[in-house]
Amino acid sequence: MRELDNIAVASLGVLLNENTTLKRFYPLISIKETLVQRLLDAGIEDKYAFLERAGQHAQLAASLKLDMEVVELLERFLHLHDFVNRRLKDVDCVNARFREGLALGGVKTSQDYLLLCTRRTWKELSQGFNGAEEDAQKLFCVCDLMRLPGVKSTRASLYYDCGCRTLKDFSRQNREELQQYMARYIEENQIKRSVPFPKELDTQIAAAKALPHWEPLG
Repeated sequence: MRELDNIAVASLGVLLNENTTLKRFYPLISIKETLVQRLLDAGIEDKYAFLERAGQHAQLAASLKLDMEVVELLERFLHLHDFVNRRLKDVDCVNARFREGLALGGVKTSQDYLLLCTRRTWKELSQGFNGAEEDAQKLFCVCDLMRLPGVKSTRASLYYDCGCRTLKDFSRQNREELQQYMARYIEENQIKRSVPFPKELDTQIAAAKALPHWEPLG
């Protein structure tokens, strides 16, 4: 669903850095400015516009005046940021009764819930699915944070507990300050969580900047 994981071509520069991507994608870093300009010149402004044409690698490579290997590598890179639809029953940091109410109403995945939050207020959600408004809001935040590559509910709940409530919040973070805060939070609360590695946080902050910011009805 492109509203959840589309990426503007102009944002590739934020994502393509040694501290924000995997080593196998490093060949794209040195040509990122050229890559962005040629894509924009060809009228390809976002991830999905590129993917719609990427099925014919040779033709796309020729039109962009790029090696076919570059086009294939960019396609794999963009797919790294594909939305992963998580099961709400696994999000155990949120009130189980509320999640059970949602399941009975057919709302069983993070995508289901994110979409629902654009149509109903926290009050309507809490009254309709046997929870509190705080439960409705927290579940939205955790689902939003799980849009980050590789982030499941355990990591998302740590980010939430450390004050990063949405992707928009997360995109504003300073990695060193966030890492230090999380280390203190884990130690002071004696919870069995690990502090993310610097590159993991840099990568996820970059992704939070590039991914669409989802706005609930609230």
